Amino acid sequence: MHDTKTKIYFGTGLASLKETSLGFGFEFLNMVLTALVLMRKSGAGGIFHDIATVGYEIPKNQRDRLVKEQDKIIKIIIQNLKLENIYRFKFSHEYHYSEDFKKILKDVAAKVNVFSVLPNFQKYGYYTTLQIAQMKYLYETENARVKLGWTIGACPEHESVNQDVAIRIINQGKLNECFFDSLYKFVFPNDKMKFVYVPAGVDIINGKRYAPYTVTKSQSRPLLTQPIKQYLLCVPNSPYKRKAIRIYAATIIHNWEQLFGEITADTTIDKLQYIQEQVLNTRICGKS
Repeated sequence: MHDTKTKIYFGTGLASLKETSLGFGFEFLNMVLTALVLMRKSGAGGIFHDIATVGYEIPKNQRDRLVKEQDKIIKIIIQNLKLENIYRFKFSHEYHYSEDFKKILKDVAAKVNVFSVLPNFQKYGYYTTLQIAQMKYLYETENARVKLGWTIGACPEHESVNQDVAIRIINQGKLNECFFDSLYKFVFPNDKMKFVYVPAGVDIINGKRYAPYTVTKSQSRPLLTQPIKQYLLCVPNSPYKRKAIRIYAATIIHNWEQLFGEITADTTIDKLQYIQEQVLNTRICGKS
C-alpha cells in the first residue's frame, strides 16, 4: 500500500450481544499493537479507532461511564507510546447524526433491502446495515483502507461477494466480523478495503472465545486495567490458562518486541506485566 494518507482501522464496542462490558479486555492490547505493526509494514499514515456507542441497548449511566473510562485509557496509551500524531479515535455517536452518515446509511439500507425476506436478516438487518454504513463512512472520511477485526476461526476469503454468496452467508447466521466484512464487499464491490483478523479473547477458566476488547461479568478474563501478573498468578493452572498465556505471548509480546525491541524479563507473565506498565503506567496498573 505505502500511502501515508491511508489508515489502519479497527472498531471496538461497549457490550456483547447479551451484556454490557466492564471495560477493555487485556487482549485489546493485541489490536493496538497489531495495528501499529500493520501500519509500519504497509506504509499507512496512521490508525483510526472507532468505538461503537450506538446500535445496542445500554443504560445511559453505564454508557457514560464506559465512554469516560475508555477515553481516559486511550489517551494514556497514546501518550505513553508517543502516538499523538498516529492514533486517532472517535465514539460513533459523535458522527451518527451527521447528514453524511445518514446519507450513507440510507444508501446501504437500499442495497441490502434485497435480503429483507430472509429470516436472519429480519432479525439482524438493522444492526448489519449500521455496521456496513460505519465502515463506509470511515472509508470515505478517514481514508480507512485496512480493517483489523477479530475472529474465532478462519474467515472465508471472498475476492468478491455476489447476491447468492451473500444469501448463503446471511442464512448461516454467524453474526461476526467476517459476516459484516463479507456483506460490505457485496454492498461496495469497488472499494479497496482489506481485512485482517486477530484471535478472539480466551476465557481462562472455560476456554470460550469472545471479542478481545470487551469483558463482561460472566467471563473469566482480565481487564486491561487489572494487574496482569497478579491476575494470572491467582488463577489456578489449567489447559485453558496455559492456552491463553501462549496466545498472549504469540500476539501481544511478539508484536511489542517487533515494535519496541526484546523484553529482558525472565518469564512470559513478567513480560506481560512489563508491557502493561509501559502502556498504562504503574498508577493505573496498581488499581484493582
